[in-house]
Amino acid sequence: MEQMSRNLAFQLKKIRQQRHLSLDDVAKATGVSKAQLAQIEKGEANPTVSTIWKIAAGMRISFSSLLQPPTAHYMRYSSKDVPHVDEDEGRYRVYSIIPYNPERGWEFYKVEMEPGAVSRSEAHTEGVEETVMVIKGQAVISAGDMHELLDEGDTLVFSGHQPHEYRNTSEGLTIFHLILQYK
Repeated sequence: MEQMSRNLAFQLKKIRQQRHLSLDDVAKATGVSKAQLAQIEKGEANPTVSTIWKIAAGMRISFSSLLQPPTAHYMRYSSKDVPHVDEDEGRYRVYSIIPYNPERGWEFYKVEMEPGAVSRSEAHTEGVEETVMVIKGQAVISAGDMHELLDEGDTLVFSGHQPHEYRNTSEGLTIFHLILQYK
C-alpha cells in the first residue's frame, strides 16, 4: 500500500499541475473533498477503489494511470511488483498490471476476490468496454439486466458505461483478468 500511495500522490499532483488545476477544481470535478485530495497528494491517505475511480472519472483519465510510477521506454510487468488497491476489508484486490497508454487505448488488471467478496463500480464514460476472463474460481458479473456466471476459462465482454458489479460466488479464491478498452 505504501508504494501505491506514493504513486497515487505523484500522479495526481503531476496531472493536476499539468492541467493548471487547483485542489478546489479537482474536488468539484471528482466529488472527492479538497481535504482528502490534499492528503492523497501528500501520500497520507489510502483511498478506496471507489474514491480512486471517482478521481479518474472526474479527471477523465484511466484508473491505472493514477497508480503507476513514471514509465520508461519499455516495461516488464509482474503482478508481484505492481501496486494494488483493495476494498471489502481486503477481500477484493486490484493489481494494475499494464497501465493505460493512449496509443494502445486499453489497460490490463489482475483481480483477486476472496469467497463472498463483492465490488461495485460506477459507470465509466461512454465507449468503455470491459473484458473479463476468469483464470481461477468463479464470478458473477452484473450490469443492467445482465447477470452472467463465469467459470474458469470463461470470458465476458460488456459495456462499462453502466453501473456494474463483480461477485465471487465460489468457496475459494477467484482470480480474473480485466481489460478496459477506451474507444
